[in-house]
Amino acid sequence: MQTFKKTSTTAWRRSVYCGIAVTVCGLLVSRSVEAQSIRFPWGGYGHEAQHDAIASVASQPLNHILWHTPVDLSVPTNNTGELFIHYGSPLITRSNTVIVPVKTGASGGFEVEALVGATGATNWILPTDYILPPHGWILSFSPTLTPKNRLYFPGGGGTVYYCDTPDTTNISPVIGQIAFFGLTNYTANTNAYLTNVCINTPITADRYGNIFFGFQVTGPTPLNFPSGIARIDYNGTGT
Repeated sequence: MQTFKKTSTTAWRRSVYCGIAVTVCGLLVSRSVEAQSIRFPWGGYGHEAQHDAIASVASQPLNHILWHTPVDLSVPTNNTGELFIHYGSPLITRSNTVIVPVKTGASGGFEVEALVGATGATNWILPTDYILPPHGWILSFSPTLTPKNRLYFPGGGGTVYYCDTPDTTNISPVIGQIAFFGLTNYTANTNAYLTNVCINTPITADRYGNIFFGFQVTGPTPLNFPSGIARIDYNGTGT
């Protein structure tokens, strides 16, 4: 699996301004066919639903970098200061596509990038209208991959976007949008939900493809529901 080296506070700060430095192990090396057929790819924040961050295969020696990519486009390249930010977890598909959540603005703004694991070349980039909830530290913008290889990532107003072809090389992959409270309710009152509802945790998927996440409600909405935890199944039905 992929390993992201965090040896000290100083080293971590230095890695942020240039992005996540990818110290490559089996899954990212094109010649490693066996590693690409692993049963459980790195599908979400901390690897899987339990977030234990334990890979099923050992990494290669952490002694060189094959490629790197920025995770925060707003940080100057000469930055050496402290960053009060939680960055999302990169994901890896069975076909060795690396999905990287990227922060694009100083106080918000996010996109999702799909990169070729062996080279770091870009397959596609998808923007999102996700808005951060009230915060002290910037929260992580964390997509997830399900066992069916569907990619989910946070959208605005408590909605979630999804892509069933994360390994495509098409620069504009097809995406869908769902809401745990019903997409028709969202489209009928978009501004109210964009202003007052926000996903505030990483999205987590279980073995059946259901996803779970926390959401925060900061003001009135037509449905008048409180903050809580949402579940959405593969067909888009929310609870």
